[in-house]
Amino acid sequence: MSKKTKIISYHNRVRFFWVLVAISILSLCVYVYAINTIARNIASRQNLERQIVKTRAGLDSLEFAYIELKNSITLELAFDYGFREVKSPLYVSRVRPTSLSFNTLSR
Repeated sequence: MSKKTKIISYHNRVRFFWVLVAISILSLCVYVYAINTIARNIASRQNLERQIVKTRAGLDSLEFAYIELKNSITLELAFDYGFREVKSPLYVSRVRPTSLSFNTLSR
């Protein structure tokens, strides 16, 4: 049995070194890009949260205005706007009427 030993030449070591340098530089670039993206996303999220707070405050004030206007409606105000009381109201029944269907169970 003969044992073979592999000899690493100088050229292979230099090529391996430059491959490792390229991988390191690429990893560093990806890391910087990821940190930059995270910082931008955090800033955008804080801006959106501020906008949500402003919108909620606006909605709260609109809701109070709606409740105030709703409570200020009176029968006289409705008559002023042209609404009249109906003498014979028409209602829609919620009870389903019996309908005709094809009975297949009796055959």
